[in-house]
Order: sequence, then structure tokens, then C-alpha cells
Amino acid sequence: MLDSVNEYVAALSGWQAAAVTELRRSILDTRNVAEAFKWGHPVYEAGGPVCLVKAHSGHVTLGFWRGALLTDLDARLVSHGGFEMASIKLKGPGEISAADIRRLVLQAVALNLERGNPLTLARA
Repeated sequence: MLDSVNEYVAALSGWQAAAVTELRRSILDTRNVAEAFKWGHPVYEAGGPVCLVKAHSGHVTLGFWRGALLTDLDARLVSHGGFEMASIKLKGPGEISAADIRRLVLQAVALNLERGNPLTLARA
């Protein structure tokens, strides 16, 4: 069982390892989020969860808790579920620029600061 983001990344191989490493670096470069290992994958938080990265066999997901409110920033975001979650499915490394990630993460952090923790609100 994996216990940390470092172990999660080390367990990946191929393009998924490269894509997750790039995403992780770009998200952390914003310096506005804290990295945690929750629900079996990397989660980035600021006033509650902001985004997640999850590797699958055929794609890597970059998900945002308030992603449905970010679709004007990136049309690749697809909403799902009954909450404000939306995600981008990446099929290889380099499919999203560091500038795009930065823009999405910073806006998602701002939404958490404005609206509060999305998990607390989801339970209400």
C-alpha cells in the first residue's frame, strides 16, 4: 500500500510517470497549495482540496473540485457528478502547459478562499 506522493510517483512507469511528474511540478510551482496523499492519489489543498492527479492505465486525470466553475479557463475540463467537480483527461505528457495549470490552480485556490472548503459545503 502506498503512503505518500513520492511512493505513488515512484510506482508509476512509462508516460504516466512522466505526465504525473510534470503535473506535480507545475502544481507545486504555484506555491499556493500544499501537497497531500489522500484517497490513494496526490491531492493539492488550499482552504480545502483544490485539485488531484490520478494515473489510470489509459490516461491521467487532472481533476478540480470546483472545475465546473473553471471551464471558461480551459474547455478541456469535463464536468461530472453532482458537485462542481470537473477534470481533464491527459493521454500523454506535455498535453497541458505549465501556464495553463498555473492559471487553473490559482483560480481554484481563489474560489476556495471565496467560497470555503468544497468538502464541507458538499456535506451541508
